[in-house]
Order: sequence, then structure tokens, then C-alpha cells
Amino acid sequence: MRPKDVYSKKITSEEEQGGYVIVLKDRLSFFPAFGRRFQIVQNGRSRRAMVESYPCSCRGPELPHSHFFVRVKAVKSGDRVSIRKDSKSGARYLLQVQNHPRRNV
Repeated sequence: MRPKDVYSKKITSEEEQGGYVIVLKDRLSFFPAFGRRFQIVQNGRSRRAMVESYPCSCRGPELPHSHFFVRVKAVKSGDRVSIRKDSKSGARYLLQVQNHPRRNV
């Protein structure tokens, strides 16, 4: 599988607290258009999701911008999340969470 076929990242404490996965701007095209609903399957359960955003000034008030994200359930800081398009249905995305090794001890 090519790297562009999967969106993968490590969850931050901010993402854990917010219940979402940040979508990097250069990977927005991996997902359906902003605000368009799609199916996401996590732990065998399918639900509706969409790319959302929130305004941010983390680069200072003179550089306002937006952060994009997809809401997910039960992710913890340090977990690795992988989202891939379902090869059988382009409108579905499969989400896998690899728990951080320290919590599995």
C-alpha cells in the first residue's frame, strides 16, 4: 500500500482531549471535500463523519488560520491512528487505532 493511500499519525494530548484526529492541510485531499459526510468504520462500527475545522491563532494574531480534523472515539495520547480508504467502497474509510505500548503493560 502506498503512503498516500493511508493517513497515519500519532495522537497528541490535544487530540485526545478533543476527541478528534487533526488532518494536516497537505492531506485534506485524502478525505471527501470539507464538510461532506462520509462513513468511517472503527472497531467494526460504522458511523457518519466529516472533516471539520476550527479557527486558530497559534502562529500569532497576525497569521490566523484553521485547523482541520475528523472526530474519532476512544483515542489516547501516544496512540497511532491509521485511516485508509475502503477499497470496496470509496465513500467508506477504515480507522485503526494502535494503542501506545506503555498502556499495554
